[in-house]
Amino acid sequence: MKNIMRILFISFLSILFFVNCGHNNPPEDKLKSELDKIRQELNIPGINLAIVTPDKKIAVSAGYSDKEKKEIMTPEDVMFSGSTGKTFCAAIILQLIDEGNLGVDDYLSQYFGKEEWFDKIPNAHEVTIRMLLNHTSGIPRYIFDDSVWKTAKENPDKTWTGVERLSYIFNAKPVHEAGKGWSYSDTNYIILGMLIEKLTGNDYYTELSHRILKPYELTNTYPGNSREIPGLVTGYTGYSEVFFVPEKVLLDNRKLAFNPQMEFTGGGIACTVVDLAKWGRIYYSGKPFSEKSLQMLKTDSGFKTSLPDDAGYGFASFIWSENNQVSYGHTGMFPGYVTIVEYMPTSDICLAMQWNTDQKNPEKSLHQYLNKIKLLL
Repeated sequence: MKNIMRILFISFLSILFFVNCGHNNPPEDKLKSELDKIRQELNIPGINLAIVTPDKKIAVSAGYSDKEKKEIMTPEDVMFSGSTGKTFCAAIILQLIDEGNLGVDDYLSQYFGKEEWFDKIPNAHEVTIRMLLNHTSGIPRYIFDDSVWKTAKENPDKTWTGVERLSYIFNAKPVHEAGKGWSYSDTNYIILGMLIEKLTGNDYYTELSHRILKPYELTNTYPGNSREIPGLVTGYTGYSEVFFVPEKVLLDNRKLAFNPQMEFTGGGIACTVVDLAKWGRIYYSGKPFSEKSLQMLKTDSGFKTSLPDDAGYGFASFIWSENNQVSYGHTGMFPGYVTIVEYMPTSDICLAMQWNTDQKNPEKSLHQYLNKIKLLL
């Protein structure tokens, strides 16, 4: 009888052990396995993922930061985040609105109307701050002009002025009437960056550090204004002929093939995936500005966009609505890098993912990859 009881007791402990192990098993292994599947499916060098919740941070990696040297990717690796950097610019504009320095429906002409170049901007006198923030201005994208990239190749150390960037769309035909349609344009945020500098009297990155990076302890987020970025890993581009850069965009001397300062407030940030997820949770929950500003950020432009997944657009914010759930975020592409950040307000969780290549699946969005990852949480 004692032997039977002993066997039953040991069996009970064994079952309890395995149940507890399964329950407490951290999700990192499952997440890493999913990243490996993505990497193999797309044949991309490396990938980083971070998840920030109210009480913890999870970060996992797969693949290589340098595929030739077989250097393993880690969550501490820094990558350019592309247009997700627009969130920083929008945050400062919303702070300036809260401070009474400008109004969201002020006309741009109120601030730049006397500048010699102003009348050369398409729709110049009809554009408001709101239209710049939600891409309804109708102003074309300066970055689509091949001359921009040719200039960057010929003079990789060139420091660009705001007016030089805008000059590529001077007297161009508007995409649509101001406020009468939606068309994504980095130029909108270039103008907003110039407005920040005009209103504050400071360089944009100085203002960014003072208002955002230091207060929120984003210690692994760096201005994209130099060819040398701390901790930057190489990216691989599939668009060498478009951007006039080598496939491996980080050269042997650890310098980027061109000065990323050209991007300015259209993106203009390099960071770790953890910092990006941390910032996404801060931005999309409205911590840097008022509740009124947060509601404007989350309000759809009212126009159908050309974004994947039928996403709407607010202020530096994709708006995804699926299965009665709404989430907010942004994607980004920079030569050699792809990024997405997504915040789920009902659970107060933010996810961020970075690839060190600009190659994507044309039939599957970054958001769809994150949807699958969410199922593992």
